[in-house]
Amino acid sequence: MREGLYAIVGAAGIGEDTESYRIGDALPAAVVTPESEAEVRALMEYAHGGRFPCIVAGNGTHLTHLSPHERPWWLLSTRRLNRVVDYSPQDLVLTVGAGITLQEVQDVLREYNQYLPWNPALPTEATIGGIVSSNRSGSWRYRYGTPRDRLLALRAVLPDGVAFKSGAKVVKSVAGYDLHRLLCGAWGTLAVITEITLKVQPAPAQFEAVGWFTTWQDLPATLASLMRLPIQPDGISVAALRGGAFQGLSGLRAVSQVEWEWGEMTSRQTLTVVGATSEPLSRPRTLTVYGGVGVMDAPTLAQPRTLASPEPQPQPETDTSPPLPYVWMEFSGRPEGVPWQVQQLHAQGYPAEPIDATQLAHLRDWLAPRTHPLLMQIFLRPNEVGEAMARWTELQGVSAMAHAGSGVLYVAADASGLSELLIQRVRTLKSKYRVLNGADWLRAHSDGELHRSPLNAGELRLTHALKNALDERGILPLT
Repeated sequence: MREGLYAIVGAAGIGEDTESYRIGDALPAAVVTPESEAEVRALMEYAHGGRFPCIVAGNGTHLTHLSPHERPWWLLSTRRLNRVVDYSPQDLVLTVGAGITLQEVQDVLREYNQYLPWNPALPTEATIGGIVSSNRSGSWRYRYGTPRDRLLALRAVLPDGVAFKSGAKVVKSVAGYDLHRLLCGAWGTLAVITEITLKVQPAPAQFEAVGWFTTWQDLPATLASLMRLPIQPDGISVAALRGGAFQGLSGLRAVSQVEWEWGEMTSRQTLTVVGATSEPLSRPRTLTVYGGVGVMDAPTLAQPRTLASPEPQPQPETDTSPPLPYVWMEFSGRPEGVPWQVQQLHAQGYPAEPIDATQLAHLRDWLAPRTHPLLMQIFLRPNEVGEAMARWTELQGVSAMAHAGSGVLYVAADASGLSELLIQRVRTLKSKYRVLNGADWLRAHSDGELHRSPLNAGELRLTHALKNALDERGILPLT
């Protein structure tokens, strides 16, 4: 098998770092990195003929969600399919290879003051093909939707080596079945995506992220109130993290009184300098990068000046006490609109303090699966997020982060949290979920099976029917 695969891609396409693509205790027998769709077709045709199981990945940031084959398997990495195929800035349409990273795409778009409103973990490593294949978009899903909402077309190769195209490079299209949206979220189990066409948008003039600590008792009402306010945030998120994960955020303090005056705020700092004039102050514009997106700062109109003395700092949690929840919101838009939205938070009494780009990236990248022995993604109603986070973080060694506005909860356990109590909690879980890392541990402690299928009976039948129609020989993984 290995020699046949290597003969197709040549020396330049042989991936030597198999350790980066480890799934639990399983390593691929070979890693190949094709440079063109023609090589992908040849590889899949060869694997189909020999019934050689295959797993598709970009840089492997979310590879742990998949289950390797029991037989020797090989891995197809799309990381050399990393060129910009076509870009029409005036039409806001971009076509790229599946292996290009999100950061590389944002760098290209930035030259034309455009961007992709996605902020998943590890933007310098996450490939566009991997993001589309897993349909992950980060906290900005609350305002901008998922990758499926921006996917116009794609090219892909079926497990038997047949290439096809679905969709068109226009926003409105009736060109056949939406197979491109079927593959979005299929995790590479139905076909190999080689080329993707996306709808991009103009970059905002200003971006701001603010956050504050609250209590578990107040969290459900806080989230409900935030979603009723006349504002349009990019995302509403909550984190309750253990083990010093709040480094750089613990200094944010609560304030009980806020007065608004004209002033200017030092770039991404918590210090406010109050001006003596009643007109907005100007300052040099600087470029700040958020989630791979470069945003040009605009002069700030009105900013809060804190008058009250600081409230007590959040106390460091013990091994058994749950960490305090930290709420943060992200805003983008016109220079006059973003400060106005932050002002609405202060008017409601929320002690929102600015978060700088480094802190925001730290929160975003906490969701990288391989950094946690166990990471689960749980789908809830938005009004269930607060209570669910409180229940999970009661467990020792368990942290949680939620994109609360979208109802997506992430639960992570460190080594001390891999306990029978956690297994019991999973057994009683009634919501749909995915295990992004640690599925082997869960299976080992549950008679070889996960405690609950993430799909109901009808969804399972449909999934199996699609799998049999597109991959009858089971070359690609089932989950």
